[in-house]
Amino acid sequence: MPIPASERKAWAVVFAEQFTSTPAPYFGVNIFDVLTVNWEPLLHNVRQQHEGIKQSGGRSHLWAVRDDGQRKRVLWINHFPHSLKERADKDTMLQFGEDPVWVEFCNLVESYQWFCTTEQPSAEP
Repeated sequence: MPIPASERKAWAVVFAEQFTSTPAPYFGVNIFDVLTVNWEPLLHNVRQQHEGIKQSGGRSHLWAVRDDGQRKRVLWINHFPHSLKERADKDTMLQFGEDPVWVEFCNLVESYQWFCTTEQPSAEP
């Protein structure tokens, strides 16, 4: 079941708040499920998203996939060494909820979670 339009738009609000308020450097952590039938279109979509991430000064940090047969669970972490606060304002980021690439992504995945975390100097708690 694709991500509903209301949830898709709600994520744009979260992204706008987090990307413009989290001190850099930080990571954007994406966790999502996708049916195998949607795998190739999803990869094409993610490649498009990755170009936007690179244009904003970020880079892909980790792409990990667990294949459960008919469904894949993806962990995709992007690293942002500089704040997006200087590159985009909240109003512009709020429009992301209607971006065609984001809409397509939400129609391809079965579930989606995201959070932003600052880069830590250690991997230990």
